[in-house]
Amino acid sequence: MLGRKNDTKSGKSRFSLFYGKIRIHPLFLLIGLWHTLTGELAVFISSVVCALLHELAHAAQAAKLGYGAKELTLMPYGATIDMDLEGASVKDECIIALAGPICNLVIAAFFLALWWCFPSAYPYTETAFFATLSLALCNLLPAFPLDGGRVLYCILYSIFNAHLPPAKSKKRAKLVSQIITVLLCAAALSLFVFGAIKGRVNVSLLAFTLFLLVGLFSRRQASYVKLDFADRRAFSRGVPIKHVAVSDACTVKKAISFLSDGQYLVLDVYDKDEKFLGSLTQSQLSDFFQSSHLYAPISEYFADFS
Repeated sequence: MLGRKNDTKSGKSRFSLFYGKIRIHPLFLLIGLWHTLTGELAVFISSVVCALLHELAHAAQAAKLGYGAKELTLMPYGATIDMDLEGASVKDECIIALAGPICNLVIAAFFLALWWCFPSAYPYTETAFFATLSLALCNLLPAFPLDGGRVLYCILYSIFNAHLPPAKSKKRAKLVSQIITVLLCAAALSLFVFGAIKGRVNVSLLAFTLFLLVGLFSRRQASYVKLDFADRRAFSRGVPIKHVAVSDACTVKKAISFLSDGQYLVLDVYDKDEKFLGSLTQSQLSDFFQSSHLYAPISEYFADFS
């Protein structure tokens, strides 16, 4: 769902994928112009659709955790992920980063199944298949600002954080990721030069390399913010109430997963002895999420009032 630009208190629900503006990377336009001039407009259009689906897959996965993307960015080879999704664990950040490539791979698998059942569909879907497959494979490369680079960074951070303070772990993980990206760029440039010498100028390979280099040193990245899913106007229009009984050890992340579009959530909270502690409404859960972290237990909310 697309919405107007707003802040975290906009009342956007967990089911809103992003809000704000749509930004287009300059290299994306250059690639589109190149494909148009070379008579491959269908390839560019397929790439646009695949990139949109790729970005929306990232946003949908983030929305499951209660985060909304502030803007949707069309990149030459997919989406970028914020280096620090506030409050999210390394595991959850990796899941969000991989959501885009997995979406593209699923679409590619769909086309393969379509060809198996209806071979005559191949000429009409070949371009879309290779566009979505290329987007997935490119983004799985361990280089910034690609999704594979984000996953690499998270893995390196986890390794270094076992022995170093968080600040040093982030710095070292970033440095190693940058070195690997530079090496991949050098290899790509070598392939471009070798191809040019042989009379085969691969403009897409050059654009891809420039994209990596610009993204590597750019500080501008897609950002996600906590959503306010309070929906305080629900009662004015009437809405069914969804009651869920949970332990006070239930985390904010788990509680958010109980949210349902069109229903107002009320959590009935019990301690380990099954003693009723009280109810937590959807609005109260949203406020607690804003002031705490994603993995905070619900018991912390009631502790503030004890």
